Amino acid sequence: MRKIALCLALFLSACGSSEVDDASAIIKQTLKKPESFTLKKGDVIWQGKLKSKQTAFIVKVKYTAMNGFNDVINECKYVSFYTEDGSNHWQENGGLENCIAAGGKEEENALVMLRKINSFN
Repeated sequence: MRKIALCLALFLSACGSSEVDDASAIIKQTLKKPESFTLKKGDVIWQGKLKSKQTAFIVKVKYTAMNGFNDVINECKYVSFYTEDGSNHWQENGGLENCIAAGGKEEENALVMLRKINSFN
């Protein structure tokens, strides 16, 4: 039974997006209690190239975590980062932004802003 559970866990983890995993890891770096992070949903909402040819992403991540007061928080963040030589790079100013609750055109405008702030093409 243990082997089946382990195989199932490995299979399910392989189904996830590595960009979502990377964005989740970036968020965890900013949390008071990173071990409390639980991914609810993650989607790559933009992918492109920088002028210097690195691949860039904007990922929308919905998650729960515990804050410094041990309260559970429900959050949604846009995580903007690029990859270079197998490493992810992001900036504190513009790399993590709160999601736009309105969606639709408002979210499209937020993506334009994030691409501009992060110098993504």
